[in-house]
This record gives sequence, structure tokens and C-alpha cells, in this order.
Amino acid sequence: MPTRRDDPSIPAWREDQLDSLSAPELETPYFDGALKAWVLSRHADILAAFHASSLSPASHASDHGSQPSGESAEGQCAEGQHDRCERARLKMRAEAMESLSPAQLRAWRDQLAPAARALADGLPVEEPVDLMDAYARPLCLSLAAIVTGISRSDAEQLCERAREISAAAAEPYDSALRRSAESLSAGLRNYFPSGPESLRESGFVALSQTMPCILGNAWFALLQFPQEWSLLHREPGLMEQAIEELLRYAGLVRILSRIATADIDLNGASIRSGDRIILRIIAANRDPERFSHPNHVDLARRNAGHLTLGAGPHACVAANLIRMAAITITRPLVQMVASASLSRPVDWQGGSGFRFPRSLWVHLTTGERSTD
Repeated sequence: MPTRRDDPSIPAWREDQLDSLSAPELETPYFDGALKAWVLSRHADILAAFHASSLSPASHASDHGSQPSGESAEGQCAEGQHDRCERARLKMRAEAMESLSPAQLRAWRDQLAPAARALADGLPVEEPVDLMDAYARPLCLSLAAIVTGISRSDAEQLCERAREISAAAAEPYDSALRRSAESLSAGLRNYFPSGPESLRESGFVALSQTMPCILGNAWFALLQFPQEWSLLHREPGLMEQAIEELLRYAGLVRILSRIATADIDLNGASIRSGDRIILRIIAANRDPERFSHPNHVDLARRNAGHLTLGAGPHACVAANLIRMAAITITRPLVQMVASASLSRPVDWQGGSGFRFPRSLWVHLTTGERSTD
């Protein structure tokens, strides 16, 4: 059973953390009385949940409607409103997918890539540097401005508000953070009057705040497996495959929530309509039944089938945007840096929704720049 914090109604599987010394414990689906929810941790069970039409995205806590961490607000609805919410969800997905066409992603990549190369070239190599503040956050803020169509100066002014909103997603069970985020989100909407809803204020928060967290987790994982960093430096053509493995091993989202809109038997678990379900994403991505040597980063791993970005009809609509950003920002870093090592302990932040390095202080060693 999970290890809990003082409040048993808040999930706290400490082994479902990137810096945990213990591998996640996987269990058959069970109903947790304290959490008032079914808990799923095995890859097969969570994959089935993603594909189940009678399980819909839901807020983590029953007393609020905040956005689930790692997902857009699409799909959330109160019990009894499923059909209306499903229509709204499908409409939002269609609008977002149209705006995230391959041609548009290439255009954004071409705007971001020169800035990433210039910033990577300017990173110090004779003194420690924080990869989060010196590299990840500036580039993600630029991308957020590019995608949402606001100026860089406006993006900088909105950054602190976005950070507070993101904090509520990192710990969705904190009612004070939630109330603050709801107020701040309402104020942000005035800066994003047009475009698909998922690429307005929520898109700005995701790209400016959540995307650096994704990168920080991925780079921390590479620092734990220096031979894999060296491999990527020598063979940058592995980048796309590497990002998939890093998303599997170091994916940001710890848990997602679902609510049953009808009775369902899910791999032997008899779930009733109205029941809540917690999906332990990190645990599923470390399932030895699905992945060989799951607790190691292996950039040569192929067809991993990780669940970090969802699956099936509820897969993350911005998955390709996330992949593009991760590749475009990480590539010049590993091309320039032959090896890296932590120079200070990592300052971790976040909560039950997701957890990330607030800072990532490293020593960089440059080598001969690799080329594709």
C-alpha cells in the first residue's frame, strides 16, 4: 500500500518520484478507502483505462474542478453532464489539432531553434550553471510567446502569474493554491483573446511553466546515466528516440484522475458509475511486464509505449508540440556538451500532481560539436 503524508486523503506514493531510491510498487487495481478512489498502477490496467469510453478525465479532488495536471480542461464534467462535456471536449480537440499541424510545428521549431543554439553556445563551462534558469526557462518562455502570439515583454510580465497557476497543478489537492490559480487564470484570459482555447492562457502556462519541468526531469535522468548523455552527444540522430525514452523514465505527471460515467469491469475491477479512479502514470511507465530493465534509461529502447502523454482517444492533444519543444531545446545542449555532472543537490518542488527540479546546477564539459 502507498506511503502517505499526514493527510491520508492526499496521494503520496514517494517511490513514484524521479529521485526515489526505490522502484514503484505495482499492484492489482484496488479501492482505496482514504482516497475514495480506485488505484491503478500496472501498465496494462492504465492503458485499458485510457481506452475505456466510460472513464472520463476528472479533477483530482471531489470538491473542486481544477484542471488535472498534465491534461487540458477538455473532458472534465460533473456527473450527469457527460454527453455535453464530451461534445465540448471533441470540439476543443479538433480546434487544437488543426492549430498544431505539422507545418505549424515546423514553423515554430524554425523560430525556436536559432535561439536554442545561441543560448547553448553561451553556457559557461568553467563554472557551475543552472540549466533551468539559464537555459530551459528562457527558451520555454520564448516558445510560449511564439505559440500564443503575444510579445516577449508581455510574456515576461505574465510569467509570475503563470508560475502560481502551475503550482496549483503540481499540487491539485491544495485548496488555497487552487483558489489563487482560478483567480489568476481569469485575469490571464484578457491577454489571449483569440485562437483555440487550449492555446490561450492554458497553453501559455503549459509552455512557459510545465515544459521547463518536463525538460528538467529529462535532463536529471540523463545526469543519472552519464553514458547515455555521452551516447546522445556522439549520435544526435538518436534524439527523437531518446526523447521518448526520457518521457517514459522521467515523465512529469505522477497521477491522473478519471471518473466512471457507467459501470465497467476493468481487468477484473468492478468499477461503478460515479467511482473515481487514480492512474499512477510513473508506476505504469516502470512496469517490468511491459519494459525490460524499466528503472534504467536506455536510449536504444524502441517502441516503448510509455503512457506519459496518455493513449487512445484521451491522448494529450499537444503531444507533438511537447516532443518538438523537447527535441529542439535538448539537441543543441547535448551537441555542445560532451558530459555533465551535478554540482549541487537538486532543489525539488511540486506535489502529488507533478514534481520537478526548481534548479539544476551542473558542471558542463564541452567536446567536439556533433552534427546530424
